[in-house]
Amino acid sequence: MIVSTIASHSSLQILLGAKDEGLKTRLYVKPEKKAFYASTRLVDELIVTENVGTILDDGGIVIPHGSFVAYLGLGEIERAKARFFGNRRFLRWETSFELQDRALDKAGIPRVEAVGEEDIRPDELYFVRLEGPRGGSGHFIARGEEIEGRLERTGGNYRVERFIPGVYLYVHFFYSPILGRLELLGVDGRVVVADGNARWPVRPLPYTIAGNVGVALRESLLPELYDYGLAFVEAMRKLEPPGVIGPFALHFAYDGEFRAIGFASRIDGGSNALHWYGRLYWDEPMSAGRRIAREIKLALEEERLGEVIT
Repeated sequence: MIVSTIASHSSLQILLGAKDEGLKTRLYVKPEKKAFYASTRLVDELIVTENVGTILDDGGIVIPHGSFVAYLGLGEIERAKARFFGNRRFLRWETSFELQDRALDKAGIPRVEAVGEEDIRPDELYFVRLEGPRGGSGHFIARGEEIEGRLERTGGNYRVERFIPGVYLYVHFFYSPILGRLELLGVDGRVVVADGNARWPVRPLPYTIAGNVGVALRESLLPELYDYGLAFVEAMRKLEPPGVIGPFALHFAYDGEFRAIGFASRIDGGSNALHWYGRLYWDEPMSAGRRIAREIKLALEEERLGEVIT
């Protein structure tokens, strides 16, 4: 069996996990990125092409990640001949505020408060978020008195949220149809370019994400997060059958209570910050990338591959 993906986002983790599980790998890479990926031991078949959309005709099992929708488009993904690991229709749910709200509300997960422009107060802080997975690009924090002028320069759909002066946590789950269980694989925090304002407050820096760091939460917080994960899986089973297959992440602001700021409906880039929580379920370290490959192997062994691909 061969697993295929596009050279971006979390492809290294996906490829490494496949190799650790003894699966073959195929990677679609643009020419300008070839040298780095070709230098690794992870790729059995490297397809160098300007059109990475050719992966949609791939004969292996395609593993989607956060660059897929941006590179290929939702319509093309949903119509593709290739077999996708996971529920490919679930990918749509992270791309709009409306769908994210619907999923989180169905699961009963509290959300950050969205604020209408008519209710913005000049002296309060707000977070302006652009729609869809963007790696933080275009998001910004501003006082109410500054927002109107900045919104005029904002491209795309946006939402104004009340700023929560706490910590921001990204919680990585894996739902296994083969084992019938939810696994909490890790938590990360984001390193954003705007963090540099604390050291050099000369001009506002962009909110673009530069990397991720693993977070070991207070243990007393984990049961609540796990329950949110269970509720989300149950909600998506009803909203987009067969529901969640494999990795997803819930994104939270925390200031003593959790409020969701969104979710990722595939492997989240923050899972690249490797975590030890996978040892709660397995006898060896288990990244999200390796967990995908393990699920494929389990499905093949039990002749249930159809339950983990669409």
